[in-house]
Amino acid sequence: MKNALGVSISLVAVLWTWLVLAGPLNGLALVWAGFIAWGAYFTVGKDALGKTIAATIFGSFMAMVAVFVLALLDDHLGQFAAPIAVGITVYVLTAVPKLNNIPANVFGYAATFGWLLTELIALETALASEGSTIIELSLGHPFVLMAISFIGGAIMAKLSETLAAKLG
Repeated sequence: MKNALGVSISLVAVLWTWLVLAGPLNGLALVWAGFIAWGAYFTVGKDALGKTIAATIFGSFMAMVAVFVLALLDDHLGQFAAPIAVGITVYVLTAVPKLNNIPANVFGYAATFGWLLTELIALETALASEGSTIIELSLGHPFVLMAISFIGGAIMAKLSETLAAKLG
């Protein structure tokens, strides 16, 4: 079939969107974050599922570390706290040999940090608590939300790849 991957991605995208917006993942995942992991899957290469999940979640974790560091440094460094926190954590994204899939790491980092910046209440709460809200995990926690989204998106990417092979 011509454009089998496009057809399979479209069909699986319907499933993913339903799962998140109306199905069992409602409130537990974000459609857009899943699509970020989906895109990352196709940048990773061979044996992409585990690598994509590990890399995007590692990137998300490092974004949470950046916010924690920012919360600790904010009172002392003012406007320089965020650039320093980002600089340190972005360096770490490239420094861990087993997790240095830079594109997928950065996708996870950017999605999580971006979500925190757009959800100013979450960021302000983290800063006001000196970062303690960052280490208190729950289902609504940004890291958990992103991790579930990235896992789901990577699984959907694998499913779309498998379906495309069958459509041929």
